[in-house]
Amino acid sequence: MDIHQLKVFVNVVDARGFLSAAKKMHLSQSTVSAHIAALENELGKKLIRRTPRIFEVTREGEKLYKYATDILALHEKAVREVRGEENLLLKIGTSSVPSQYILPKVAGAFLEKEKGIRMEVVCRDSMKIIERVEEGSLDLGFVGTKTESVCTFFPVAKDTMVLALPATKEYRNLLEKGDLAEILKCPYLIRKEDSGTLRESMESLSELGLSEKDLNISVIVDNAETLRHMIVEGIGISIVSRHSVSSLYRQEKVLIYPLPAENFSRNIYLVYRPENFQPEIQKSFIRFVMEYFTT
Repeated sequence: MDIHQLKVFVNVVDARGFLSAAKKMHLSQSTVSAHIAALENELGKKLIRRTPRIFEVTREGEKLYKYATDILALHEKAVREVRGEENLLLKIGTSSVPSQYILPKVAGAFLEKEKGIRMEVVCRDSMKIIERVEEGSLDLGFVGTKTESVCTFFPVAKDTMVLALPATKEYRNLLEKGDLAEILKCPYLIRKEDSGTLRESMESLSELGLSEKDLNISVIVDNAETLRHMIVEGIGISIVSRHSVSSLYRQEKVLIYPLPAENFSRNIYLVYRPENFQPEIQKSFIRFVMEYFTT
């Protein structure tokens, strides 16, 4: 097992496919397949299952992925420090909602102010971002929930959650009746448990006396974009960020049931480790974000 094999493996998992990873790394698909096969042979475990229609990371593959990302992050950190590049790179994690509506604006403004800085952005679910900031493989992150953690969570924006429904005649009729309990009997789509939106929406539903067992859960997905497409295609309903479906609503591809703002609003947070020693560029970015969202 070497660094390059691990890098190929991580890219395959991130890209959810061998061909996509090969294109990204400028390798042939056969080379990528050979690296994964070599890892599987060395470890004696199947890491990825794939068919023409299915791509699945096994439990052993998930374990290796976590170690591999840590190893690659530490390897890159060592190289940057030895080369004297450490203070020029910010490694930022972001969950799905802030990746679209928060980070691009603040990153653009910061890079305009601080010339010569590079950013490496990783998109994952909120809980994974928090975990990676805690362990130090990311410098900081933007997430849609907070946890008991060694990290500091600084609120940067408010996000309202709504119930999104397919724009069909059946769902329009339900929406007109306005009975939330009746609407929630429809097939329900959820993100995987690491999603900040899922975590916050379940907590908000509990305030209304509802729980996950009261939902007719039909599909669990690990990708916010896939979930939105499924709503558009009429597969079911879901509680999502208003930001994430606003354009679909304007295009009349989804319907929106507004939920009580006092229950279904949340903060988007900047998350970072409050260490005594931080690279100056990291401190500068944290200060910039705080000023950007408080002025």
